Amino acid sequence: MNEVLTCLILVVVAALAGRLWVFLPLPCARLAAWILLVAGVVILAPIDWDPIARMVALCSFLLASMKSLVYLEWAARGKGLGWGRHLSFAFLWFGMDPGAFMKRRPAVEWRSHLRIGLACIVAGTVGALVVRNSGGTNLLLVFIPMSIGFHYGALRVLTAGWRAAGTPVRILFRNPLASTGLADFWAARWNLGYSHMMARTVLRPCEAVLGTRGATLAVFLTSGILHEIAITLPVAAGYGLPTLYFLLQGMAVEIERRVIPSSLKRLWAALCVVAPIGFLFPPEFRDEIIMRCLQGLPKFSLTAPASL
Repeated sequence: MNEVLTCLILVVVAALAGRLWVFLPLPCARLAAWILLVAGVVILAPIDWDPIARMVALCSFLLASMKSLVYLEWAARGKGLGWGRHLSFAFLWFGMDPGAFMKRRPAVEWRSHLRIGLACIVAGTVGALVVRNSGGTNLLLVFIPMSIGFHYGALRVLTAGWRAAGTPVRILFRNPLASTGLADFWAARWNLGYSHMMARTVLRPCEAVLGTRGATLAVFLTSGILHEIAITLPVAAGYGLPTLYFLLQGMAVEIERRVIPSSLKRLWAALCVVAPIGFLFPPEFRDEIIMRCLQGLPKFSLTAPASL
């Protein structure tokens, strides 16, 4: 119980710390926010919980910490949210755009988001059930239906809910099949909340020192480290592989910019994202997290019952 309470306190403190950081000089505030993130991970990492519970705890803390970092960078431009809107942004939304919560807007379109989200939930659930009951263990076959159901389904329904309430949040996952290349996939298709977060908290602060290309590589390196916390720490295995995956992505983006012709960029993107996916999700994470989540789905027979 003490460990659960510690986790909850860390999440709440991390999520709301952004309101404190804004009173500090920006360089000091950035340093304080990153120190809090590291300290929280150090506290949570040794907790001896089930891997799924550890993943939820670490990801919740990471999300809360990055919310504060994003709020700090956004508020440094003289903006701010009232307490009610800030709590909504911090605890009831997965995106990283505080500006969407500044004011309520009437007549924000939401019905199409609801329809698409519900359709993706159904498709993802059916796909996951088929994979689950056919005994499939291939990483892509397992991950894709779960991603469709959650990333493109549940989060799209949440988007519809906020938009129906007059909060003009934007979708977090856009159609990856429409990507024009690897850079477009990471910057404008996959997890837009995450890409906005990295642009605000890593890319822009680093550009003045490292230049655009150096700052871009810093984004991929930081992404690797954050995914280590979310993926390898919960299962205590596969250390370094997610970081390697994202460093490969950063190098591949630079190669795409310099060498790959426009006609081949979509193929290049698909190869670069999919081929090394085993680095991003090590076997231990697949077995201890992804497959166990599938085990929670109901079983059904894919064959007709024998006649009496």
